[in-house]
Amino acid sequence: MPLPVRGECSRRGIVVVSVSILALAAALLFAQAYPLPEVRYDSVEYLSLARNIAVGKGFTEDGVLPAVYRPPLFSALLGGWFFLTGTSSPFSAAVLQSFFHAAGTAFAFLLFLEITPSLAWATCAALFLAVNPLLVTRVAFVLQEPTLLLFTTFAAWLSVRLVKAPSAFRAALAGAAWGLCTLAKVVAGFAPFLLLAMRFLPGRLRGKWLWGDAAALLLCFAAVIAPWTVRNYVHFHRFIPVNGQGEGMLEWNVSHAEPPEQPPGSALIEELDRRGVAGEKRKEALRDYLHRNLRYVLFDRTLKNALGFAGPARDWWWERGRYGPGERRPWYWTAHDALLRFLFLSLLFRAVWVGAGRGGPVAAFTVLFCLGYWLEYALTFGVGRFALPIYPLLAAMLLPWGDRNC
Repeated sequence: MPLPVRGECSRRGIVVVSVSILALAAALLFAQAYPLPEVRYDSVEYLSLARNIAVGKGFTEDGVLPAVYRPPLFSALLGGWFFLTGTSSPFSAAVLQSFFHAAGTAFAFLLFLEITPSLAWATCAALFLAVNPLLVTRVAFVLQEPTLLLFTTFAAWLSVRLVKAPSAFRAALAGAAWGLCTLAKVVAGFAPFLLLAMRFLPGRLRGKWLWGDAAALLLCFAAVIAPWTVRNYVHFHRFIPVNGQGEGMLEWNVSHAEPPEQPPGSALIEELDRRGVAGEKRKEALRDYLHRNLRYVLFDRTLKNALGFAGPARDWWWERGRYGPGERRPWYWTAHDALLRFLFLSLLFRAVWVGAGRGGPVAAFTVLFCLGYWLEYALTFGVGRFALPIYPLLAAMLLPWGDRNC
C-alpha cells in the first residue's frame, strides 16, 4: 500500500475511533448524570419482552403467550444484553443504548466518507451526531431509536458502497442489512426494492445491476426476515412478515382524527367500545370512517404528520417538565426548530439538485430513501423522534458531494 494511501487510512481510523469514544462517553455521562425517565407506554412492552427473552421464556410479554405486536430486533438485542450482564434495569438498557449510539456514529462517519472526499467535512458531520442532544438523550429511554439509527445507517452505508461498485457479494450484504433493519422496524422494508428500481432511473441516476446482484439482494433480504415470518405463522396462523402493529396504527389514527365539520374519531372509538364491537367488524368500521374522511386523511392529516416528523424530538425535556437550556426563552426553541428543520430543507434542496440531473446514483438513493421514509410517516403518524434514524442521512445532505458517481 503506498504511503499516502496508508497515511489516509490511518487518519480515518483515528477519527472513527475518536468519534466513537466521544459518542460513547457523552451518552454514558448523560445516563449517569440524570435520573432516568419513568418506564411507561411503549417502554413497558419492550422491557417486558427483553426480560422474558433473557430468562429463556421467548418473545412474550406475559411469559406465557407469544407476542407479535412489537418488532423483534430491539427487544432481542436488549434481552441478550440482559442475559450476558445479569442485569435488567433501565440503566443497564441505557448502557446498551449508549454503545448503539457510538456504533451508529461510527457507521455514519464511514457513510460520510463514501459521499464526500473531505475528511474534515466527514469528521464535522460525525461530531454533530456524536454530541447531538437529541440523539444523546435518547439513550435514557427504553425505546428503539438508537437501534434504528444504528441499523439504518449501517444498511445505508452498505447500500452506497453497492451503488458505487455493484457486485453480488455487496448486494448480499446490503440485502441482509436491510433485512435486519426491517426486523427493527418495518418502515425500512422498501429500501431493497428502491435499490432495484434505480435501474429504471434516467441518465446518470441509473443504478447498474446484473441479475445476479438483484437476486443476491432480494434473497438475503428475504432470508433474514423469513424465519420470523414463519414463527409468526406458526403461532398466529396468518401471514405477518414482521409484526402486527398495523392494526394498532389503524385504531390510533382513527382515535386521533379530527376532521372539520365531522365527529372526531374518538367518538367512534367510544361508540364501538360501548357496543363491544371487536374483530373484523371493528376494523371495517374504522376503515369506513377513514374512507368517509379521505380528504382529511390524505391532505390535512398528512401535512400535519409531515411537519411533525420534521420537528425536534423533545421527549427528554418533556419528561423533566421543561425545555432545558431555553426554558422561558421562546427564541431558544424557535432557533432549535429552525436548525432541525434546516436538515429537511437541505433534503428538499438535494431532491431538486438530483432532479436537475446534477447528482449520481448515490445521491439518488440517499434522497429517495429519505423522502420515502418521510412519506411513510406522513401517511401514518409523524413525530420528531421517528425521524432520528435518518439523521445521519440528513446530515449527509449538507456535505460537499464527491465525484460524479455520487
